[in-house]
Amino acid sequence: MVVEDEFVELSGLQLFTRKLIPEGKPADKNSPVVIFLHEGLGSVNQWKDFPEKFIRECNLPVLLYDRQGYGKSSPLTEKRGLDYIHKEAELLEHLIQHFSLKKYYLLGHSEGGSLALIHAAHHPEGLIKVITLSANTQEEPCVTPGIENVRKQYERPASKLKQALRKYHGARCDAVFYAWCDTWTAGFFQNWNIREELKKIQVPVLAFHGRNDQYTSLQQVENIRRFVPERKEIHILNQCSHHPHFDYPEKVLAAVCNFIAQD
Repeated sequence: MVVEDEFVELSGLQLFTRKLIPEGKPADKNSPVVIFLHEGLGSVNQWKDFPEKFIRECNLPVLLYDRQGYGKSSPLTEKRGLDYIHKEAELLEHLIQHFSLKKYYLLGHSEGGSLALIHAAHHPEGLIKVITLSANTQEEPCVTPGIENVRKQYERPASKLKQALRKYHGARCDAVFYAWCDTWTAGFFQNWNIREELKKIQVPVLAFHGRNDQYTSLQQVENIRRFVPERKEIHILNQCSHHPHFDYPEKVLAAVCNFIAQD
């Protein structure tokens, strides 16, 4: 497998990107690429070995990047509003244009899944299919207690969570955490949902959600089932947390590769 790391300048920002290309797969801008979109506390490296496992199973090149504010990319420059994921969808479109991607899939985890769905609603050209892992499609009452529990873990003395996040985000660790935590628990965010965007999606969607998700209920994935007008495939996994790709990597990858292979 070929690994290519690169900093890309877009709209005055530096985004860290990583391409993973299967061994023996020639570089071809007309061949489809799978873009991985990380969660609200994530980064390229926090996908761990899942992208490599994906490539072994599906034999498609992968593009990962640290979203603004995360990992090695430029820091956040303004406080987040209700539309911050929509703004990130615009930046994603610029990234796709930068790499001249003609055909691509989106695979997003949690907030990255929301980003994938919003992008699919507004920028369909070249997009083949969308895959989501525990995507957020609306705010709901159970979100705040779940996040507040994480806040307590983060703010404990010698917090293991803080140490883990510092490994990936360095000195901006607090900024990453509180941007996520404070936004999703803010009063103004209680009305957030992307149901109207789901109605506009014109590509097939594969969605995973765990019954034991520590942040959200199955309402998140039921919105996809109800509102996406095109073909959708829903997998609700028993004994599964907010991270289906870590809890059941083989099961998730088998379904993903089968979904991609379908016409």
